[in-house]
Amino acid sequence: MSGFPILDLVIGMIFVFFMLSIISSSGVEIILTGMQARSKLLGKWLFKIFDKTVTQPDGTKVALGQAIMDHCSVTVLSKEGKSTSYIDAKNFTSALLEKITFDPNNPKNIINNIDDFIKELDKTEVLSTEFQRVLLTYANEAKDQFKAVSLKVASEIDIFRSKIENWYDSSMDRLTGALKKKYSRPATFVMAIIVTLFLNADSIAISKYLYSNPEARAKLSEQALKDVNDSSLQQSLTRLQQSKNLTKQDSLSIEQIEDNISDRVTDLKTARQSLEGAIPLGWNGSVFTNSQGKFSSWILLSKIVGWLATILAIMMGAPFWFDILNKISNLRSTGKKPDESEKK
Repeated sequence: MSGFPILDLVIGMIFVFFMLSIISSSGVEIILTGMQARSKLLGKWLFKIFDKTVTQPDGTKVALGQAIMDHCSVTVLSKEGKSTSYIDAKNFTSALLEKITFDPNNPKNIINNIDDFIKELDKTEVLSTEFQRVLLTYANEAKDQFKAVSLKVASEIDIFRSKIENWYDSSMDRLTGALKKKYSRPATFVMAIIVTLFLNADSIAISKYLYSNPEARAKLSEQALKDVNDSSLQQSLTRLQQSKNLTKQDSLSIEQIEDNISDRVTDLKTARQSLEGAIPLGWNGSVFTNSQGKFSSWILLSKIVGWLATILAIMMGAPFWFDILNKISNLRSTGKKPDESEKK
C-alpha cells in the first residue's frame, strides 16, 4: 500500500494488465511451440536462400538448404528434411562451408587456407550468383584485414567465418521480425480477445471495483509491488521474452516441447490465481442487466469499451507493464528527500 488511493488504483490496474499479458503470452507460446512455427519459418528460409542442388556423401542429390538442415553439426533430434527451431551461427557456418567445398571425388579433402576457399567459392555452382559474390567479398575482405593487422590473433579463415556468422545472425534478426509479424502478433491479438472475453476482464468494471473497494485496492497494490521483485515471476517473464526469438531457448525435441508447454501452463495458472484472489473475474447472469434486472444497452456499450481497453493493454505486452511496475517500485523505495536538519 502506497498511502495514495489513486496511486494504488494505478498500480493495481497495471498489475492486472501485466498478469493478463502473462496469461496471453503463455497461451501464444503454447500455440507457437505446438505448431513448431519457428522451425517451419527457419526451414522455409533455408530452402529459399539455398535452393541449388548439392551432392551428398552417399551420392544422392538434395537442395543445399536441406543438406544444411541434415548436417551433423546442425541437426539435433529433428526429422530428416525438417529444420530445428534454432541453428547456432558457428554450426551453420561449418555446415555451409563443408557443403560448398565438398568434393565427391575426394571426400576427405579439407581446405585449410583462405586462397583455396576463394578458389572453391569462385567455381561453385551450389550458390546463387548473388550470394556467391557476397561470400567472395567476405573472403577477400578477411584476407586484406588479416594482412592489415599487426597482431595476428585470428587467422584469415577465422575472420572469414566470423563475417559469415555475422551475416547469419543479422538474417536471424530479420527472421525473428517475420516470425512476430506472421505468427506472434496475430496470435497475440486473437489470444487477447479470448482471454478478455473468457475472463470477462472489463477494464472499466475492474477500475470501478478497485476505486470503490479500498481494501481490495490496497491488497492488489501491495501484491503488485511484492511480485515485481519475485525472482520466479522475473524468470517467467525472461522465458517469455526469449521464446519470441529464434534463440537457443526454443524447443528442439518433443521432450523439450513438452517441458516448454508445461512451463507456460504453470505461468498461466500462477497469473490466473493472482488475479482471481484480488478482483472479480468471470461471468454471471446479471452482467448486462441494471439494478431493475433489465437488459441495458449502456452497460453492454460500457462492457465493449472495457473489453477493448483490456485487449489493447494486453497487446502492449507483459515486459511493457513490468517495466512500469518496476519504475514505480524503484521510486517508492527511494522515499522522500531528507531534510537539511536530518542530513546534519
